[in-house]
Amino acid sequence: MSIVIVYDSMFGNTRSVAEAIATELGAHNSVRLLQVGEAKGLDLADPEVELLIVGSPTRGFRPTPQISEFCEGLDERARNVPVAMFDTRIALDTIHPVPLRWVVEAGGYAADRIAQMLAHKGMAMQGTPAGFVVAGTEGPLMDGEIDRARHWAHGLTLRAAAA
Repeated sequence: MSIVIVYDSMFGNTRSVAEAIATELGAHNSVRLLQVGEAKGLDLADPEVELLIVGSPTRGFRPTPQISEFCEGLDERARNVPVAMFDTRIALDTIHPVPLRWVVEAGGYAADRIAQMLAHKGMAMQGTPAGFVVAGTEGPLMDGEIDRARHWAHGLTLRAAAA
């Protein structure tokens, strides 16, 4: 399977998750890992691309502007490419004061917004959007999140093989 992973990262946490996903998937697939700035002009109409994975930190309930621009810039030729998405986020139970948790929960996360943007373009979702937890605004990733990312990635290929 040929997989392209496009990500943005502010403090290195999302990059770490993207690298873990690429390593997991690269064992049995062809994987291209691209920072969003390197993805300009990426041709997803190429029949070789069988899965697109997009990742972003959550910034103000949304993906970074660069990831949003990338998603919005995909044209209808990318419609047939299955897509999966992930984000990095702060755990709700660590947000204080407690009423602010409701604001964050209601506002959503980057992966959900990416899913909405790409579904609007008619792209088929592969799996469920994933969120990987960081400790505080700048991280680091919480213990076990890299392993969770590998497991999530492995599940994507299992679903693709079944389809």
